[in-house]
Amino acid sequence: MASEAVLKYLVDTNRPYSCADVTVNLRGAFPKSAIQKALDALSEAGKIKCKLYGKQKVYAAIQVDTVTEESDKTDYDALFKTLTQELADKTNALKTVEINLKNLTSTPTTDSAKTAINEIKNRTEATEKKLEILKTSTEVVSVEEKKIIMTEHEKLLKEYRKRKRICSDMLDAVLEGYPKSKKTLIEELCIETDEMVNFKLMTNS
Repeated sequence: MASEAVLKYLVDTNRPYSCADVTVNLRGAFPKSAIQKALDALSEAGKIKCKLYGKQKVYAAIQVDTVTEESDKTDYDALFKTLTQELADKTNALKTVEINLKNLTSTPTTDSAKTAINEIKNRTEATEKKLEILKTSTEVVSVEEKKIIMTEHEKLLKEYRKRKRICSDMLDAVLEGYPKSKKTLIEELCIETDEMVNFKLMTNS
């Protein structure tokens, strides 16, 4: 029966446990509802002690020649503080793991990154070939075509500056709580700046 198993476990371990603890430590031999019913019955029968800490009930066997009630109360208080601190520590550790997991899942995989790089390289090569053809071409671009090109260039230029500013703001925000230098952060994030790749911006002026 659940009552016999619960009583034996509490006597053998001689430690206070909650209903959830007893259920887990008995390795699912009985459902939690049966464990709770057994604990309440044993407590009412005076075979075990029940202490209430907030909404949490803690049970312990009544041992022969145990310490005085006052000392027993002190031990319960110390245990409760220890368990509370352990819970806080594990909660903080869980938050850290969840943040790391979120960062990892938001990072592109190696295959997707390689695919994106290849696409960019192909577009770059095509653009360079087109530029080379335009440089050697004797065809004259009309005023209207030139205006369209310049307008599109200005639009892309504004978007580039906007995104660069957003990126810079994000880095500055991270650096507020980052213990190392900006250079180290950029290296860890595998970011390439304009200066690192010798990129020079062409303006319409």
